[in-house]
Amino acid sequence: MVTEEQARRIYRESIHIDGLNICNFGPEIFHAWNRGGITAVSCTCGLWENFKDSIKNIIQWKKWFEEYEDLIIPVHTVEDIYKAKREKKTGVILSWQNTSGIEDQIDYLMVFEQLGIKIMQLTYNTQNYSGAGYTEINDSGITGFGKKVLEEMSRVGIAVDLSHVGHNTTMDSIKYSPKPPCFSHVLPASQNASGRNKTDEEIKAIRKRGGIVAASCFGPNMKKGNDSTIDDYVDVLDYYIDLVGVDHVGIGSDASEGHARPSSFLEWCNMDKGYAYQMTAWGSKKVVKPLGKLEEREELAVAMARKGWSEEKIKKVLGLNWIKYFNTVWT
Repeated sequence: MVTEEQARRIYRESIHIDGLNICNFGPEIFHAWNRGGITAVSCTCGLWENFKDSIKNIIQWKKWFEEYEDLIIPVHTVEDIYKAKREKKTGVILSWQNTSGIEDQIDYLMVFEQLGIKIMQLTYNTQNYSGAGYTEINDSGITGFGKKVLEEMSRVGIAVDLSHVGHNTTMDSIKYSPKPPCFSHVLPASQNASGRNKTDEEIKAIRKRGGIVAASCFGPNMKKGNDSTIDDYVDVLDYYIDLVGVDHVGIGSDASEGHARPSSFLEWCNMDKGYAYQMTAWGSKKVVKPLGKLEEREELAVAMARKGWSEEKIKKVLGLNWIKYFNTVWT
């Protein structure tokens, strides 16, 4: 039985990777990661943006990497994650929650990978050139263009994320992607019937391809809704482990720290294309995220220990499974 003291030691020694943050990025968040001992974070730097605005977002991150080099470093390879751990910094994995930034140009994927975008979600909630998001009335599945996008992402070393993607497009993408896709921040539909959550069929299909399923802590979509606690979050992890095994489960908090609800940013996120119509009300409705503040992330290991987790299990889910996945898809 791992004690609380041992759990805290294990956490501090471990690689901890968070598969999705969409925070109000800047020095306050960078310091919070550092205080929280978070080794690497996938940071959303693209949602509805076109090519030009996607470039602007990357430029902002390049400036932050220079200005806050004592806190953060860019991640292009798995070795960069280990470097962040050694130097007691946080590695930033730039990611998109949509492929809108490539517009209709598949060749742009190679360029964005070279600029540091290492994870891309195929669609965000609605239809784009590649396929359908989960809110669409009709999910017709992957498009011909989308299949080529999957092939090119695999070729250049960009991980395919299917978290907000519709069911048919998800299953098609798992089938057609040359390298295994992931769910970077999801919850199980068996515990809450939200259309945003993933079915056991989808989760098992990701596992069959060798991918990873990372648990979100978006309270409203958890079994107990906004009354969920960090212990309930660990129960979600255990549910996934029972379903697909301990080697295919990770953390993807979906932390949005620094953004108020309501806020213009979150309302923009929840409008189709950022302006067309409201897809969900989560830009203004109450959302509790039971993992708590980023600077308190060590408490997750303590909660894992309360559930009787071994040291090996804790280390795998905290980050080693993400490492194994990135070694597969980034090479």
